[in-house]
Amino acid sequence: MYLAVPNSGSAVLGFMGSGGLSLCLTALLVFGVIGKGARRLNTLWAGIIAFAAASAYMAAGKIWRSPQQVVEQGWTGLGVGGGTGPFGEIGIGAACTLLVILMWVAPLNPTRAAVLGMVAALTWPLAGDGAIWSVPVQFIAAVFMMFGGA
Repeated sequence: MYLAVPNSGSAVLGFMGSGGLSLCLTALLVFGVIGKGARRLNTLWAGIIAFAAASAYMAAGKIWRSPQQVVEQGWTGLGVGGGTGPFGEIGIGAACTLLVILMWVAPLNPTRAAVLGMVAALTWPLAGDGAIWSVPVQFIAAVFMMFGGA
């Protein structure tokens, strides 16, 4: 078993893989939000790292897909994209816009920001490639590719 891939010289950090990147970002998020160590994430960074972690989850698949399934089931339960639900007909665009509004005006702490960032990263791609909501996820994916996480 080799711990390093011989042709990993093109990536800044060496080959990480999407599962490895998911693992590293999750550790950073959990311990950074708990904040009992040397560093504590503020609200902004907790949201950004959660968004990045959730984007890595989608690329990794396997067990990392569980948060995506939970978010999709939650939106389906509210009637998003599936016709009339308990709140009437809600399109995925409305759900994406709601997340931005909550990021902007809701009283957030690092934990809430992390959850909201993760839900946004798992929801925005559902709007489709042509929607503005896919831009942040595509940007994060491009950054991951630069650092060997894809």
